[in-house]
Amino acid sequence: MHIVADQNIPALPELLGNVGHLSSYVGRTPPPELLETADALLVRSITQVDAALLKQAPQLKFVATATIGKEHLAIDALDARAIQWANAPGCNADSVGEYVLTAVLKVLQQQHRLDEVFDLDVAIVGAGHTGTAAGQRLAALGMNVHYYDPPLAEQGDSRAHSHWQRVLTSDIISLHVPLTRKGLYPTHHLIDIEALQSLHSGQLLINACRGAVIDNHAVIARCEQGECPTLVFDVFEGEPEVNKAILPYLAIATPHIAGHSLEGKVGGAYQVATALCKHFDIPLPVKLADVLPEVNWRTLGAVSIQRLPDLAKLVLALYPIDEDDRMMRSHGLTASGFDQLRKNYRKDNPRRQLNNQSIACHNAAQVIRFKQLGFNAYQVC
Repeated sequence: MHIVADQNIPALPELLGNVGHLSSYVGRTPPPELLETADALLVRSITQVDAALLKQAPQLKFVATATIGKEHLAIDALDARAIQWANAPGCNADSVGEYVLTAVLKVLQQQHRLDEVFDLDVAIVGAGHTGTAAGQRLAALGMNVHYYDPPLAEQGDSRAHSHWQRVLTSDIISLHVPLTRKGLYPTHHLIDIEALQSLHSGQLLINACRGAVIDNHAVIARCEQGECPTLVFDVFEGEPEVNKAILPYLAIATPHIAGHSLEGKVGGAYQVATALCKHFDIPLPVKLADVLPEVNWRTLGAVSIQRLPDLAKLVLALYPIDEDDRMMRSHGLTASGFDQLRKNYRKDNPRRQLNNQSIACHNAAQVIRFKQLGFNAYQVC
């Protein structure tokens, strides 16, 4: 079996080296000479698997993307060829949740507002895997978290509501939706100039889903008026091309790496490897833990990070998000620079998740809180 895969999907040689012949490709599109003999194709979100690409792959039987989103897969074209497809739902949800947690703590720390957390109302737009992960962590800080998700609300999900005005009046708005242009609830330009006019300087707007969920030109126009909300963008409309005019208005700007913890990326690889082996009825002898290197962080006592300033200091030390912001502003303003930042993201010092940090707690309440934040919390006598 010939497996063609994006070279930036980690751990595939360890996972699939004994399953078939593995060929990797560089860039956004696999070369025709690899597609011609491919039985399976493993991609990331930058590769458009459309009818034109499929024409070059006459033997293709399986396609998978090592990402939550699947907008870059032409599902109709795949189904027409009876090509099995898969994505990796939830693979980097914790990574995105920790990105949102870190960004919120960084902004509140800079604005000297950490003491306000119990008064803050948080709207999570999209109650799927990533939205839930973000909401869980912010709720553990003591914030009042609610979930805007009309489709889930219609399905009876008790967490979700459909009150858009409640979103626009929230202190923090964090976006976690796929990019859709059709249907009852399209998300393309969900945050448009009208929505932006409703927001003010005391609010925080975070986009860690898809760039075009926010009208970036409208953001610039709104910010030019003054009194605009604090903005944290991990994604941009038109990326890898980024409108440079938007950067001065962003408190934090990062190159689409919210889900790029090592656990998130390897988790996505493991999910697509599992789906591939299931489709071709081949055993997968390797476990996820086998391909994740250990982290030797010193165990901390819960008492030492009970205060929010101490917790913020720890989280920002484990994930210094301002370094990603500096790299974005220095090197991410061209399409090639943006792509290189994503491709080589923390290559020599991978970002690791908070579950690698052990917290020794003295009561059940501490354990619950620190587990909700994402730590490896346990109770001691």
